[in-house]
This record gives sequence, structure tokens and C-alpha cells, in this order.
Amino acid sequence: MTEAVSITRARPIVGDLARRVATTREPIVLTDRGRAIVTIVPLPLGRADDPGGRPEEAAGTAPTG
Repeated sequence: MTEAVSITRARPIVGDLARRVATTREPIVLTDRGRAIVTIVPLPLGRADDPGGRPEEAAGTAPTG
């Protein structure tokens, strides 16, 4: 089940929420006055900018050739 978090509660912990989504691969819905307004979702696996991908690619230091 997708977790819902109010934007007021999320504001000071948005970094923690983003890291949790990246780690667990489970989306989190942010709500405003009980109404869903946005969903934080993980990037697809294997993307160079995905924290779950190869660290050297995310850092831009992947060997070339």
C-alpha cells in the first residue's frame, strides 16, 4: 500500500522521504488538506542518474571506451 504524507509533515523531511523511495522502490503520495497532489516515485533501475545504478555513472566518472 502506498504511504501518504501531508506536505506540512513532508517539508522538513523531504530528503529522507526521497531516499526512502529510492531505497524501497515504493512511491509516497504527498497530500494537501487530505487531497493527493503529487507522488514521489523512484527512477527506473539502470538509469545513470539513478542512485540504485552504478555509482561511477551517477558521479559522472564512468570509464569511457
